[in-house]
Amino acid sequence: MPTPAISVADIDRVLGEDFRLLRFPAPLEARFEADTGAKRSRFLLVSGIITFGVFDLFLFRDRLQLGDIFQAALIYRLGIITPLALASFFVLWRNPRPWIREAMEAVLTVLIAAGLLYLVTASKSPLAVHAHYSMLLILVFPNIIQRVHFWYALTASVIVIAMYAFAIPHIHGMQQSIVFGAVLTLSTTTMLSLYANWKLEHDFRREYLVALRDKLRAQSLLSANETLSAISMRDPLTGLANRRRLEQFIVVLTNAAETATKPVVFMMIDIDHFKRFNDHYGHQAGDDCLKMVAHTIEQNLRTGSDLAVRLGGEEFLVVLPDSALFDGVQVAERIRADVERQAIGHGNSPTAPVVTVSIGVAVVRPDPRMDYADAILSADEALYVAKQRGRNRVWPPLAASNGDDRHPIRQAG
Repeated sequence: MPTPAISVADIDRVLGEDFRLLRFPAPLEARFEADTGAKRSRFLLVSGIITFGVFDLFLFRDRLQLGDIFQAALIYRLGIITPLALASFFVLWRNPRPWIREAMEAVLTVLIAAGLLYLVTASKSPLAVHAHYSMLLILVFPNIIQRVHFWYALTASVIVIAMYAFAIPHIHGMQQSIVFGAVLTLSTTTMLSLYANWKLEHDFRREYLVALRDKLRAQSLLSANETLSAISMRDPLTGLANRRRLEQFIVVLTNAAETATKPVVFMMIDIDHFKRFNDHYGHQAGDDCLKMVAHTIEQNLRTGSDLAVRLGGEEFLVVLPDSALFDGVQVAERIRADVERQAIGHGNSPTAPVVTVSIGVAVVRPDPRMDYADAILSADEALYVAKQRGRNRVWPPLAASNGDDRHPIRQAG
């Protein structure tokens, strides 16, 4: 189930309203349960296992104070409540929905109280009158220790106090003069435990909201920083990487174990007679031309591994990790042909009527001592040859680059 989207403003609004009914708006309540539910189930499971170990130890008390119905006490503790507790442990292990989890704990509280009240009213032992003191533990433990959610704890507490008020006058040997005091004591103790329960849940929910707000703010700040970092590594006109991103890319390339020994193709690209184009058509047309060439370059690269960089002006650089010279020349030839196919008119060019590019390709091996400027120099030398041979071409040509054995890999530096 996807985690509901929550904003800092949503949290601030709920904090301002103070949620005295211990309930968040639906999306935030769902997020709260998604973040805390599993931990809550584990807590109830562990505390429940410990509690029912102690619960069954009270059989020794039953043997002493309720000896005449000890068999009934055995059935109550070991035959009814313990199996129900084991079933609840299984459900808690599965991390149930919150209403199932909390209602289950409340129902167990009522059943435990009902069973004890039955035993103390059914016994004729003169000590039975002292056994009802356990009712305090039966209510205080789920309300304060297990912190059953307030509304479930309140419901269970009201039911238990009502059963207690009905049953206590029927305990053998109970003096009627102390019945009111006993009911008042249990009721007052329960009210105090319920207030503590409400306060604990309210404070827990408030702490959760504050922590979530801080987390969302930190995520928002991180996202903003990442966006700014990404912007700082992009050429604002073409969207290609800039020199800063290139430097970072080269560091990773030369230090990563999976790429440190593999050949890398560097490709220098220059728009032919771009200054003439800019002078003839204007800077806006020049910017549009740069964007078109940048887009064409990106369209011919492998997403996620290759890098296209605008070095400045009309010069671009492409880095192709784990590529042979022949592979690089193939990519370069596709870029060259695609730019020419765009048929952007260049009436001021002495070599072609449309915008074209010249590309120089070189291959190097990464080295921790490598200065990426050396690698660029290799590609730049090839670009110079392409220009000298008439522009609108790739150097070395495709036919001459087939096989690295015929064109040795140049070691940078």
